[in-house]
Amino acid sequence: MSAKTLEDIISKISGVISVKVVEEDGQPREIHVIADPSRNPKQIVRDIETVALASLGMKLDRRIISVAQLSQGRYSPTASYEITSIEVKDHGKKKQVRVTINNPFEEEELTGESVGPGTSTNLPRIVGEAVIEAFDLDSPVSVDDVQKAFLAGKEFVLVHLTVQDNEKERAEVGVAPLEGDFLKAVAKATLRVIRDLA
Repeated sequence: MSAKTLEDIISKISGVISVKVVEEDGQPREIHVIADPSRNPKQIVRDIETVALASLGMKLDRRIISVAQLSQGRYSPTASYEITSIEVKDHGKKKQVRVTINNPFEEEELTGESVGPGTSTNLPRIVGEAVIEAFDLDSPVSVDDVQKAFLAGKEFVLVHLTVQDNEKERAEVGVAPLEGDFLKAVAKATLRVIRDLA
């Protein structure tokens, strides 16, 4: 397999502007991609893995793939993720939550599930965990706390998350307005953090 062959295949992926494959001992060691902002970089990486396996029988390590996106104004494809449904079912003595997330721009539908004690304090955390499970994240993320807060006369839901990046941890807080459906607000607040990690 030549670097040129792999470059030709990757260049046909939607959103890819240019690609450079660096070889070592006949094997790809680095894959550098420049892409437009129309697609999520993680989706482009997945497509590269898929086409390499399907076309060349080559299993790539996603860690050798880097995607740089050219900016075009204030457009952000991650903003198009939407919570379309939240299902809560009894799972023995626990609750099972299934969250469906739609990204109409990429014609992509994601689903995530989580199970845990269905207490009033824990159920919101299960919803947040289901949102996290919908994304194939490289870094572990935990839902630590969910709170309501009043700001400027309006009620909001705050979700505190801890993201582990290598050996370091950092706190992230997602916020969403509470507009009747508490669990949906929890899912939206979690999504606002997770979509930027995906």
